[in-house]
Amino acid sequence: MRRIEVGAEMRVPASEIRIAPGRSTTFFFDAHILPDEISLEGRERFQRLGLSEDHLVLVPSSAFREGERLRLGLRFRDGAAPERVTFVLVVDPALGEPQVEVYRRTRSVESYRQEVDELRGRLSQVQFELDRLQLEGRSSGALEAFVASVGEPHGLSIRSVTYTKAVTHPDVSVLKTQLVVHPPRWRAIRLTLQARAGGVGWVATGASLTDGGGRSHKVLSHWQTGPLHDDVDQTLVVFVEPATEVESGRYVFKVWDAKGRTVTLEGLSLK
Repeated sequence: MRRIEVGAEMRVPASEIRIAPGRSTTFFFDAHILPDEISLEGRERFQRLGLSEDHLVLVPSSAFREGERLRLGLRFRDGAAPERVTFVLVVDPALGEPQVEVYRRTRSVESYRQEVDELRGRLSQVQFELDRLQLEGRSSGALEAFVASVGEPHGLSIRSVTYTKAVTHPDVSVLKTQLVVHPPRWRAIRLTLQARAGGVGWVATGASLTDGGGRSHKVLSHWQTGPLHDDVDQTLVVFVEPATEVESGRYVFKVWDAKGRTVTLEGLSLK
């Protein structure tokens, strides 16, 4: 028996299920499915397809080739998340799985609404902090801390940043470079850093952004979750000019500490 758990927060690839020609594979579900909304590749080549509200029986015919891959999609009746689930059926004459039990970690639509409302409130606070930063030229760190911890919520764009060359001090290692944007209001460069050799204690004290023509772009603020260690990643957030002020092209981005130990990313793309 195979047991599979699916959940609204579980971003994992579709589970692979082995099926064997002439042998049955039965799926049991802990919630009712919609039999009329099943999607099954190669459906016409199955010797048997049995459907009910809580289980599914498949018997592949000999028309399938070993190693062939087929997608099976199902929808649950109750509307809770996850509403749909997908499996990849892999034809394997020797290792067909006779029974698969599918359990859901459900999440209600109302919980999603609450999360969105909370996020909107946080974004409003962040926007207030940004406006104050631009007016007063100083930051409380609340805005940067939000950007350092946020994943991929509604209203924000987070993507990996490409660059052509990294010139880093031997004491500092760059593990990840990302661009966090709340269009069209603000954008921030987010680095994941770790100490190497004598870099323990490294803390950014300055940052700069220069375009291909040598023109400097204003850096609004920089903030770091903590001094670097060789066994703990730290996040550095650098707010730059809003998206309307940054054109397409490549930039040179630098950050440094009080000892002048610099991390330079050349050919950085901010579009």
